[in-house]
Amino acid sequence: MLSVVGYRFKLTTDNRQLKIILKKNDTFITAKPISEKISRYISYYYFYTSEDENYQKSFVFYPNYKHALTAYKDSEVLLTDSESIVNPSDKITIKPLYSINKDKSIKVSMNGCFDKIGIVFNPLGINHFIEKPLQNIFPQNFDFFSHLGNDFNKVLQNVFSQKQIVKKVSLLDYFFEKKYIPFDEPILKKSVKAIITSNGAIKVSELSEELNVNRKTLLRLFKKHTNMSVEEYRKMVMFRQALNYFHQSKEKTNLTDVALFSMYYDQAHFIKHFKSITQETPTTLLSKISHLGEEDTYWYFEN
Repeated sequence: MLSVVGYRFKLTTDNRQLKIILKKNDTFITAKPISEKISRYISYYYFYTSEDENYQKSFVFYPNYKHALTAYKDSEVLLTDSESIVNPSDKITIKPLYSINKDKSIKVSMNGCFDKIGIVFNPLGINHFIEKPLQNIFPQNFDFFSHLGNDFNKVLQNVFSQKQIVKKVSLLDYFFEKKYIPFDEPILKKSVKAIITSNGAIKVSELSEELNVNRKTLLRLFKKHTNMSVEEYRKMVMFRQALNYFHQSKEKTNLTDVALFSMYYDQAHFIKHFKSITQETPTTLLSKISHLGEEDTYWYFEN
């Protein structure tokens, strides 16, 4: 048993999935794609459900270079600039949401019973399943996403009806294998890899020189296919790598170590950047964030 943020978690794990029972009738499960091809573009799936009609909980998620496509079954989802509110609905409906969370905290308030699927893409993963540049079809940072077509909603409906996780994963893998579209932007791919490998430390000028590409071309590619500037992508990577590193090493590290690993100038720079996103200092918030599943899902449960 494991205790996180006041809850008792029961863990059941094998090579592919880990199940967390947040409280009675609530579960959170992560699972890797089975398809080797799809695993290049999708990091993992998660399945989050509650059968508690009195469920009422809010959590906050933070910037990540792995972006998520999520969907709720038979729920009404209300969106604001910084929050989504999920309530049960009598209507049979599925509305996928996509999040490009680059520089702020986003709150999710969930009430009553729900059934949620999350598809967490590797960097540039979503670009292999859409027919146009991301900026052309999704200029927002957080909104409903209809660009995988009605077939996607039909597959989701089938996935929701399955009880076994392996069947859910197989259905999703099969859909994305059929939906796959080659995405051939080698300069962008190398740039993103370099930024992540450097923990966000590499500068635009260094990327331009290293890849022998014009600075303006680099900026255009990022905006066109990620909805971000290179600088925004760098800062997002720095923040996320710091968050991941802290939670993976918190028993043997301190904030100075985290700041240095994440390539901040110093601890003051780290704290300033962290507060600009979360409105809290790292010391205050990092210890309150919950790690769900085996992957890099880190949420702060407010209640």
